[in-house]
Amino acid sequence: MRSINSFLRFSFIAGVFILFVGSSGLYGQNTKRGFKLLEKTDYLKAGEVFQESLKENTDNPAALLGLMLVLADDSSAGFNLVKAWENASKLTANIEKLTPDELEYIGEYFYNTETRHISRPVKKKIEYAIETVEAKLIKYVREENNLELVYKVLDQFPDFRYYDNVIHIRNQLEFRKYEKQNTLEGYLEFIKKFPEAAQVEKAVRYRNQIAFDNACKINTPEAFEKYITDYPESEQINPAIKKLHAVSFEQAKKENTIAAMEKFIKAFPDALEVSDAGVILKQLLYDYAKKIKTLDAYNEFIRKYPDGQQYIDIFNLKSLDNGTRFITAHPLPGNQILWARSYEEEVNDELNACIAIDSMNNYIVGGTVFRSDTGYTDAWIIKVNPEGKMIWNKYVGESYNDEINYLAVNKESEIYGAGYTWLGLDSASRESWVFKLGPDGKKLWSRKLGHMHIKQFTVASDGNLFLGGYVVNDSLQKLYSVLVLNPMGKRLWGRTYTGRGEVVRIEQMPDQKIFISGTHWSAKTDTRGYLVWEKQFNSRDSVVASCVLNKNEICYLAVRDSNKLVLFRTGTDNKPLTEKELGLPELQNNINAFIRSGSNQIAILMTYPDHQSINWISVITGEIKYSSRLPEGIYYNSIISDRNNNLIIEACNHEIIVIKNKGLNF
Repeated sequence: MRSINSFLRFSFIAGVFILFVGSSGLYGQNTKRGFKLLEKTDYLKAGEVFQESLKENTDNPAALLGLMLVLADDSSAGFNLVKAWENASKLTANIEKLTPDELEYIGEYFYNTETRHISRPVKKKIEYAIETVEAKLIKYVREENNLELVYKVLDQFPDFRYYDNVIHIRNQLEFRKYEKQNTLEGYLEFIKKFPEAAQVEKAVRYRNQIAFDNACKINTPEAFEKYITDYPESEQINPAIKKLHAVSFEQAKKENTIAAMEKFIKAFPDALEVSDAGVILKQLLYDYAKKIKTLDAYNEFIRKYPDGQQYIDIFNLKSLDNGTRFITAHPLPGNQILWARSYEEEVNDELNACIAIDSMNNYIVGGTVFRSDTGYTDAWIIKVNPEGKMIWNKYVGESYNDEINYLAVNKESEIYGAGYTWLGLDSASRESWVFKLGPDGKKLWSRKLGHMHIKQFTVASDGNLFLGGYVVNDSLQKLYSVLVLNPMGKRLWGRTYTGRGEVVRIEQMPDQKIFISGTHWSAKTDTRGYLVWEKQFNSRDSVVASCVLNKNEICYLAVRDSNKLVLFRTGTDNKPLTEKELGLPELQNNINAFIRSGSNQIAILMTYPDHQSINWISVITGEIKYSSRLPEGIYYNSIISDRNNNLIIEACNHEIIVIKNKGLNF
């Protein structure tokens, strides 16, 4: 009995073993057939074979590899990189289960399908194939811009090597979705859902801007107070505070009572409008019969009557009033100030400023102004007499944004302006721009000059306009450039020099020749551009300013070794006369302006990290005669001397400030 049971047990085990071996062989033959089909690019049948094998054994590494290859090939009708990587992940965990027979026919498949045979073990080739699928998947996710695909990868493959990359892609695609909505609620939701996203900073900016725009639409003190409370770190916080002050002031003006003005001044003691409110309060207290004498009335009148002599009179009262308040708050050294005036339009922001003197000693003041009525910037030109009173003012501009940086006047008191103009909304459309006005402000012509950057220009005695600056070559290097226009704006000639740098000064010399000074080079030419002489500077020295002195002598200021300021003076024959390192603080500063201050002296306006100063220097000895530190809290753009040798100082702080000092020294 025992022997029969033993025989039955043996027979059962042997049968199971034979069944197992037979089945394994069958599966192996199936996968081998699948690779042969795959080798023939019969993806459909190959995929069916591998899927059948996986039904019998879901961890079959050969079938997983084959199905991965079918699904990862974009020539396959079943192309699906997500499913391909799903099989690749399982394959990685089961790769060691590959039998020698499987490795052999898989190796044959690789050999027969490789463009270039590579001698490496079959397992290494399999691992490389897995890495290829992995790379294709992240590339596919990156290029498809499909949120559903991104979330599928994130959900199914938390151990994906490029998981963090997919997170970034998800954040980017989600942000695009919210960016299209462009709503306050949308950006708030994005920031809450994806606090670690790289786009959060941009979302915060957009959120803040929309919230600020909404507050501006509501335009009430409560709206701006809520914005200031909700977004205290926003870029718009200062404009919001200014808006709060402005709208609160407007409410007080509408009430137009002593109580309303006193309440405003008490609630907002630091508001810019407090001084205006004080003037109105004073008017109300004294019951002035003519409101036109108040600062608020000035603005109201100017808005309603922007032309005529009355407008000019009110504008001048306002400019003097604002200028006096400015100079009181920012007193300059010495007691030589003749007057200070502020030129600004109430609803517009002045962004920069420049100045020139005409043949009658009138001052031509220019600035770039943002115009709320058009939404673009224009050049604003104001002609004032030696007392600073406006004679006329004009806006000059093309269709889009315009910027003025330099002014010059010819002997007929005609006015030239130079800067940039935009040909469209794209910043890449910016080109250099020159225009000409008559003495009465009438526009005579306007020219676009391409991509030359104008740094200096002068009007020659024959009326031709010499412009100096630089152009940028294909290697992003600055090259000296000079362009000459006739009085009608027609191009006469132009040259781009091979030396690297930019023209920092161009002016006519007493002998009618033209002096050109560049960063590391200077030259004297006739009015047709032919060289009389040229000079190269030491590579250690970078010229930042220069001017022609009496008797055709020339003075240069150069930065040496990036941290020292050196003065050079040359004679009429271009031979050195003076070279002196100036005893000024270590550089990290800018020279804003450079003028002659007497026959043997120059004055320079310098900007340091924490202050500005004017320094008077002897061109004979190179010694600093004296230096005056300017009051802080305002940025001074330039200094210039008028025809009576008075020092004119110009600043721009959302308004154009012009200060006239008696004489060239404080």
